Amino acid sequence: MYFTNTPALNSMEAIMKKLPYGTQKGGGRFRRLYQYTKKDCDCRLCLYYRKKNGCILTLCPVLDIRLGCGAATIDDAVKAVFKDAQNTAFQKRLSQIYHRKDDATMIFQNNRHKQIFETERLSMRKPGKKTLAVLYLLTADHTLWIKTKHLFTPNGKVDLKSVRLGNVSTDSYALWKAVKELQTGEKQISLYELADNEIVSDNDFRLIVQAASNTRRKRNRISVRETPPAVNPRQSLPKLQQHRR
Repeated sequence: MYFTNTPALNSMEAIMKKLPYGTQKGGGRFRRLYQYTKKDCDCRLCLYYRKKNGCILTLCPVLDIRLGCGAATIDDAVKAVFKDAQNTAFQKRLSQIYHRKDDATMIFQNNRHKQIFETERLSMRKPGKKTLAVLYLLTADHTLWIKTKHLFTPNGKVDLKSVRLGNVSTDSYALWKAVKELQTGEKQISLYELADNEIVSDNDFRLIVQAASNTRRKRNRISVRETPPAVNPRQSLPKLQQHRR
């Protein structure tokens, strides 16, 4: 509705009705975000790189970008994230598993694991790294997924109090303890337990450290500095085996 009665005055009145500093519709050009390449992510171009000592930082600040463009692998990410873990046995096992030349890097266990994870991820609204890490571990184990898939809350968390594991394997229980620690931040599984292959299998070890590395590129979720246990860590095996609730 115009209060003026001529086309010229109508045009002027329309301009006066516009909000100050308003965005004009139309025009402009949509520009894609810059796509980094391996050449862009060469460590020698970084401000924190030193010719003699290499990188002076404990964790690469652009690790996510390097992973995205293929300049770094998941192996590099895991090693970088757990670089300051003060546990000799854990570091030894980490080195043994991620230095095997005859074994391909495992991100997903199989196509079924990947398919379920990707399907559930797309159904979530802006999931965070911690939520994706929890989803990654739960979808890796068929038993855990069957018992927890209907207990996800709208904010992407699992209703831990409503989960009833029942009789599950030790491997499944180890993954469940890692899920609880990632979601709540409370200590559930230690580096000493992760370092013992009688408690955590190689398969579960990979799954847990890869999930933890995803969340810890920004902030630590699982403590890597732990005081030595008062007892032999092998004595904690019954604790993981007593998983009937």
